[in-house]
Amino acid sequence: MSLKYISAALMVLAASAAQPLPELRVEPTAGGSIFYIKNGSAQPLTAYLIELVDYPGSYYSLWQDDVSAPVAPGAEKRIQVANMTVGAVPDYVKLQAALYADGTSSGIPEKVTQLVERRRFILETTREMIRRLEKAQSAGAAKASVIADLRQWAASMQPQGRPSRNSQAAINQAAGRPLIADAAALLDGHPVEEVLAGLRAAEQALASSKPAL
Repeated sequence: MSLKYISAALMVLAASAAQPLPELRVEPTAGGSIFYIKNGSAQPLTAYLIELVDYPGSYYSLWQDDVSAPVAPGAEKRIQVANMTVGAVPDYVKLQAALYADGTSSGIPEKVTQLVERRRFILETTREMIRRLEKAQSAGAAKASVIADLRQWAASMQPQGRPSRNSQAAINQAAGRPLIADAAALLDGHPVEEVLAGLRAAEQALASSKPAL
């Protein structure tokens, strides 16, 4: 285990249980399910993990992290998903961990640590995308080649061997793939500088988030 991971785990233990877990309500809907997450804390809710726990033969997880648009204190967020199982068996669906804007957390410490490490990986991936786009821009590279590079990078972001779906590597890479793919899709219809501006804003928000990364 790296020193960085140990440090994150210690911060989590210090902050865990400092806040109540958000309230979770699950309802079935046509073609899927709806999550209702209510923030009962006095702090904005920035990230959380919902899991289908101990349901025979099935697993589901939803990782949410948005430091730029948190769930305000007392507010409720509605999320519709395509998965129908979670709506059919709401008693097995648990909100496992949460992060708040002031750096405090709630939930299972191991899961909170995974949330923090996942955010750290998203920050590192965002910074690498910025570096790649800036380098391509300064070299005058064709946009098509930049898009191809990003898509190849996203496709290569697969866990080696058969790791557990709950391993940090699997969690991180599942977050990184759509992040890079979305940037490539944006580049397809927008100028490089516009995409870079969005990435820089995201990088700044993540870098200044709490707990410190």
